[in-house]
Amino acid sequence: MNEAKRREIATFRFSVIAPLVVRHLGPGERAHIMADMGKRLWKTTDGQSIRITTRTLARWVARYKEYGYAGLMPEERTDHGACRRLPEQIINRAAELRKEDPRRSINTIIRTMVLEGLAEPGQVKRSTLSHAMCRLGVSKAEVSPKGTYRKREAPYPNALHQMDTQLALKWPDKSGRVRNIYVVASLDDYSRHVVARLYLADDRPAMSDLLKRSIIIRGKPEILYCDNGANYKSHLLAEACAHLGIELRHARPYRPQGQGKVERWFRTLDNGFNREAQSLIDHQRITNLDQLQEFFAAWLNTEYNNRVHSATHEKPCDRLAHVDPEHPIVWVDPEALHRAFLWTETRVVTAVATISLEGNEYQVDPILARRKITVRFDPFDLQHIYVEYQGKSYGEAAPLEVVREYSRHVKKPDAADGKEPEAAAPERTPFLQMVRNNDEKERFKSAGRMAFVRDPGKKGGDGE
Repeated sequence: MNEAKRREIATFRFSVIAPLVVRHLGPGERAHIMADMGKRLWKTTDGQSIRITTRTLARWVARYKEYGYAGLMPEERTDHGACRRLPEQIINRAAELRKEDPRRSINTIIRTMVLEGLAEPGQVKRSTLSHAMCRLGVSKAEVSPKGTYRKREAPYPNALHQMDTQLALKWPDKSGRVRNIYVVASLDDYSRHVVARLYLADDRPAMSDLLKRSIIIRGKPEILYCDNGANYKSHLLAEACAHLGIELRHARPYRPQGQGKVERWFRTLDNGFNREAQSLIDHQRITNLDQLQEFFAAWLNTEYNNRVHSATHEKPCDRLAHVDPEHPIVWVDPEALHRAFLWTETRVVTAVATISLEGNEYQVDPILARRKITVRFDPFDLQHIYVEYQGKSYGEAAPLEVVREYSRHVKKPDAADGKEPEAAAPERTPFLQMVRNNDEKERFKSAGRMAFVRDPGKKGGDGE
C-alpha cells in the first residue's frame, strides 16, 4: 500500500471518529454516539459499504489521541505477500446463503459451507468473509428489506401515551436471593413527560398501579399505546380502558419502532439512573425499596421532566402545560378509576347466600342465592368485594372469614429490605444524593414563588 492510499484511509477514519474527538463528551454521550455509529453503513474511499464496530471505533479514537493523524494510518501487515483471497466458489456460495435468508449470520454461513464440504474447519475467517460479502454488495444491511418510517408526534398533550416495562436493577435481599427490580413507565407522546415507578414484579398489578398514577397526575389519555407483552394484552387492561373511555392500541409484532420514544427514555434511564443506583445497591448504600423510590422520583423530576428535551427544546413539564383548548385535560374521579382496575371473577352463590373467593368466605344479598354473580375486587385488598348481577350493583359482600388479605396470584407487597452492610463501601461520587438534594431545593423554590391573594368576595382585611 503506497503512502497516498494510507493517508486516504487515515482521512476517512478521521471523518468517522470526528464527532468523538472534536469536543469533550461524557461517558454516556460517547457511548450513545458510538452505538449509533455502529448501526450505520459507511462508504469507504473505494466505494465499499461496511459496518464499523464500536470496538474498532474505540481503537481508532485511542490511537488518534495518542499519535494524532499518523495513528489512523493502516499498519503494514505481518503476512504481507501471503495469499488471503477466498476461493470464488466459497464467496459465491456464501452470497447465495445470505440472499436465501438475509438474517443468517456469518458464523452460520461458514458452518453451513463446512458441513457441505466446500470449506475446511478454520479455513474461512469471519472478518475475511464479511469483507468479501461487502464487496459483492450482499452484506446483511444491504440485503435485508428496508423499512420506511415516518416521524410521528402527537398534536397535543394526552392525545397518546406510550407505556412499557423494562428490567432496571438487581436487588440482593437478606436471604441471599437476587430479585429483579422493574420500571414501568408511561410517556406522553407530545410533551415527552414521563410518569414511572419501580416495582418488584413485572405483573398486572404493577402495570395497573402505574397507569392509575399516570392518569391521576396528567389526566386521561385518548390513546394508550403498548407492546404485546402479556400484561398489556390482558383482559384486565382492555376492560379498564373500556370503562375509562381510552382507546387501547398495541404495537405490531416485531416492530418496536412504534414505541421509539419510550424505548429512548429507557436508554436515558440506563445511562443516567440505573448505573448509579446499581452501584449504591451493590455497596449497600441503599438498603430498602422506599429509599430507592425516593432517589428515583428525584432523578425523574429533576434530571428528566424538568430539563430541556433534545427533540422538543422544551422541558417536558412545561410542554405538558400546552393544553389545546379543543382538547382539555380530562380528569377521572378517583373512585371510578379504582373500580376500573378491579379484577373480575364469577361465583355461584350458595343456598345460604355466601360465596368463596381466594379461600375467604363472604355474605351477599339473600336475593342472589343460587345465582351466578360477578365479583370485582382489588387483588391487594380482599376485605372489599363488590357484587354485580346482570349489570346491576348489589353493593359490597360482607366478610365472614378472611384467611388471605391479598390474592394468591400476586406477590406479597413487602419492603424488600436489602442486605446489611458487610464492610465499608468504596468511595463514589454521590450523584443520586446530589440529585435528591437538588430536587428538594427546586421544590422549595417553587413553593416560595406561590402568591396568596385575597378572596375577591371578601372586603377588608382578616379582621373584617
